[in-house]
Amino acid sequence: MPIPEHIKEYVVKLLKDIVSIPTVNPPGERYGECAQLLEKELRSLGFETQLIRIPEDYLDRYYPYAPAHHGHPRYIVLARLGSGSPILHFNGHYDVVPPGTGWRYDPFKPVEEEGRIYGRGTTDMKGGIAATIAAFRMLIEEGFRPRGTLEAAFVPDEEAGGAGTRYLVEKGYAKPDHVVIGEPTTSSSITIGHKGLVRGVVRVLGKQVHGSVPWMGENAFLKAAAMVVEFMKSYEPLLRSRRTSAPVKYPEGVYPTINLGGLAESTSRKDNIVPGEFVFSFDRRVIPEEDLDAVIEELKRHLDDAAKKVGARYEVKVLSAVPPSLTPMDSEIVKVAKGCVEERLGIEPSIHMTLGRNDAVFYVRMAGSRAINYGPGVEGTAHTPNEYTTVEELVRVVEVYGCIIRRILG
Repeated sequence: MPIPEHIKEYVVKLLKDIVSIPTVNPPGERYGECAQLLEKELRSLGFETQLIRIPEDYLDRYYPYAPAHHGHPRYIVLARLGSGSPILHFNGHYDVVPPGTGWRYDPFKPVEEEGRIYGRGTTDMKGGIAATIAAFRMLIEEGFRPRGTLEAAFVPDEEAGGAGTRYLVEKGYAKPDHVVIGEPTTSSSITIGHKGLVRGVVRVLGKQVHGSVPWMGENAFLKAAAMVVEFMKSYEPLLRSRRTSAPVKYPEGVYPTINLGGLAESTSRKDNIVPGEFVFSFDRRVIPEEDLDAVIEELKRHLDDAAKKVGARYEVKVLSAVPPSLTPMDSEIVKVAKGCVEERLGIEPSIHMTLGRNDAVFYVRMAGSRAINYGPGVEGTAHTPNEYTTVEELVRVVEVYGCIIRRILG
């Protein structure tokens, strides 16, 4: 049975209301206003709600842009309906990346045009939040009451390492059996895990002198370049010798990868100076078969070997490390979600591990939950100018969410 017309109108209006609040991260603008709107909406449906404020000292440790969060309080909206087991938990993040330039419309004044809704966060991922609440409303209006517990957590800071969900799970506020995260997989795709991540910087040291007498100094940029060449000679073949057995969308996704130089800068920042320091970043993606600590030690060892070969002095700093996450294909939540997509949409969904990190890792690693990502969106529009989702995507996901809830808690 198709969803009622007023629910279609509701999900669109709710999305526009949420997008209209510019919850830009960093630094975390107007989080409280958005959290209060979401809490009010859930409370009106009969959920018990909590607004959980994340302590400043916790953010000092886990927010990568600290101290930019000071003066911008962070709130988690936690809502429950029913009691006991099983616990089915929906998660969504309400923070969005900065809008950037090149927009046809004001990114925080959503525009609906030819079935599309434009605005920052429409795809990533306020659309998932709106679809979650709309599915709840649809079921409650039908008289549905869960046999077990239906939960929702709407969190800040997924776009900056996931301190919101991390705090929620680490401090024991949520320990669900099954988790659906509304990240924009699109309505035809389910993701069951993600690669891990090791991010950091290498600082190569030289000797700064005037650019007219380079022989008196030591060019840190040239040392860094030579070090990178030597490093990749040994490290790239090592990565290509490993592959994951987890399903992936792209053939190259089976391998662990490293990206160097996303950040690359000289501290001198002037063309007539021989740079005394040069910094470059690394971004190492970790497959589920690898051990995170072993990856870090191996990475440092290869950097050290390369530095010795070219006579470079250097320092390395790991900025963040997140393990991979994977929910088995035969888990109940995976089988139910797959069945609901097939039943409600008439298609067989793509099921795979994603290559980028998301908040599933905290539920899987800290709470022992089974977690998937499934949410509305248009592929390729997240984080871009003129980001948009479609009304059709929202409606399709509301249908599937309703089916998942009925099957697990009905």
